[in-house]
Amino acid sequence: MKLRRIAPLCAAAAGVAGLFAGTIPAASASTSLTVWLMTGEITPSVYNAVNSVFEHEHPGVSVNVEIQQWSGIGTKITTALASSSPPDVLEIGNTDVPEFAATGGLVNLTPLTSKLDPKHNWLSGLAVPATIDHKIYAAPLLAGDRVVLYNEQMFKTAGIKTAPASIAQLETDGKMLEQKFSGRKGFSALYLPGQYWYAALPMLWDHGGNIAKHVGGKWVGDLSSTASLAGLDEFKQVQNSLSSVASRTVNTNLPDQDAVFASGKAAMIVGGSWEVAAIEADNKGLTGHIGEFAFPSYKGGPAPVFLGGSDIAVAKNSPNATLAEDWIKLMTSNTFQARMYKADNLIPNNTSLIGIGRNSPVMKTFLQAADHSEGTPASPGWAIIEGDNTMTNLFQDIATAGSDNAVKAIANRVDNHLDQVLNEQL
Repeated sequence: MKLRRIAPLCAAAAGVAGLFAGTIPAASASTSLTVWLMTGEITPSVYNAVNSVFEHEHPGVSVNVEIQQWSGIGTKITTALASSSPPDVLEIGNTDVPEFAATGGLVNLTPLTSKLDPKHNWLSGLAVPATIDHKIYAAPLLAGDRVVLYNEQMFKTAGIKTAPASIAQLETDGKMLEQKFSGRKGFSALYLPGQYWYAALPMLWDHGGNIAKHVGGKWVGDLSSTASLAGLDEFKQVQNSLSSVASRTVNTNLPDQDAVFASGKAAMIVGGSWEVAAIEADNKGLTGHIGEFAFPSYKGGPAPVFLGGSDIAVAKNSPNATLAEDWIKLMTSNTFQARMYKADNLIPNNTSLIGIGRNSPVMKTFLQAADHSEGTPASPGWAIIEGDNTMTNLFQDIATAGSDNAVKAIANRVDNHLDQVLNEQL
């Protein structure tokens, strides 16, 4: 799943040649390692520092980083993996890994994982989609998540002194905000578009539900389970009671939720760290007055979060697979993950680095939320589910459902679709 770009922070990265000295044998002369990274994410200061160490440890090997565009990348990767001369290393959207692993185009990195992640600290939202039949086909690279952004001035005006720590408190605070700003036409205490499945999934997972489960070698839709229905009902309740009626059938782009928030038509939205700057640009009066809290659990504390982001893989047809794995070891190491965070504001790939943002008023909450993440089903059919808007339509239908029985009927219908699509490419 690609990120909606996180705005970079400016930070210089000095060379660190020799950091891993003495651990990797020299390669043959005049070898070139090709690495595909995606546009708008890891900046040159970071990957050039990785390349500097790598080339120092591999005399005669050069690294060629090629930046790819998100548009059409699926087709481009499919074609490249089927060729005899693919890129050696590829950045792949985390939820897209199963699709490419199913073609046999990726190296099974399971034997390497003890060296990549010896303490098993990878963020679940990155690692789960890359794990197919207990085998790892890509290493977690970077993440971005979403939390609740709120207008601190509105909260103060409504007499709310602390951010809500449970769904019950969120609804209570929402009613206070609705009452205080009832004069604003179309106002939402929490603007939550009905199609916004990234923001809806935490409620599903929080109740112990799932999109689907892998049972007996097959994927089985789980939306109609008791736990999942509780989460779907909660989404409907929160969406219908705190967000405008008009929001039930739209996404976050039309209208732009950042503009809705900046204009004062919403006291809260569920957004990414990259949205803070966009909101402040729209309304300079909000600069320094946007607070954040993780979407709350019905039990209290944070609910599980959906992670967007990327994993990094080795092409099966690469003639330099061992070198590719060595490059990945560096890029996914704590040293360069920390540098990536500082330079690019991207969430590192493992839980041991969650505390790296403790002094950042904006990123602290996003990092803490990422510590408790879930992933989408690791089926090659997931690409079809995203492509045919199954999840978008699911939550829009839930938001507009007339009764609990209607919610159950919707869940049953989508489960039948999941049963078919998630298994047809296995």
